[in-house]
Amino acid sequence: MSIKDILFGKRPKNKDEIVAQLRTSINRLTLRSRNYERKAIEERNKAKQYLKMGNKGMATFALRKFRRYQNFLGKYTAFIENLETRLIAIEEAHDVSELKEAFELAGAELENARKLVNSEQILEMMIKQEEAMHEISRSSDILATPSEMGVEEAGDIESELNRLEAEIALEGIEEPKVPQGDIITEKSSLASELEDLKRELESSKKPKEKE
Repeated sequence: MSIKDILFGKRPKNKDEIVAQLRTSINRLTLRSRNYERKAIEERNKAKQYLKMGNKGMATFALRKFRRYQNFLGKYTAFIENLETRLIAIEEAHDVSELKEAFELAGAELENARKLVNSEQILEMMIKQEEAMHEISRSSDILATPSEMGVEEAGDIESELNRLEAEIALEGIEEPKVPQGDIITEKSSLASELEDLKRELESSKKPKEKE
């Protein structure tokens, strides 16, 4: 950009505008070179026709024009090649710049990720978590342990256990079944025997009193 452009506020062109301008120039030069190529072919064909007609002078003149167009075609082909080379270089530079930014972003992200996944920190974290879980387990075991009984309470419980065992043992023994009718009969027979003995004693006393 010239000083005149800077003084009068002409803004600098960005990369896309420069690339577009280069492509426009290449397209224009390509059309021009094709035109010279077409004219060169035409002049050569004219020279051939003139020779067939035996007009060597006009054939020579046509061949001169043919050579001139050939020279222009060579120049414009070189113009196009030079512009295309620079266009490719600009696009490559832009791609390299974008890649550089992408790699810088990737590097920064990888550095952040490295800090997050630091092996030493992870190992330390795992050890702390294991210790915490072990402490929680110990606390849980302590809370689940029954409280110890006193001597008196232990003796009462032992006595109650013995009574329960005795009850269980007795529950396994069947008591003999005694018919109620037999018991009544035996009592009646005993009373009858006592009455008989009493009468015998009274009868044995009576003869002695008479004597």
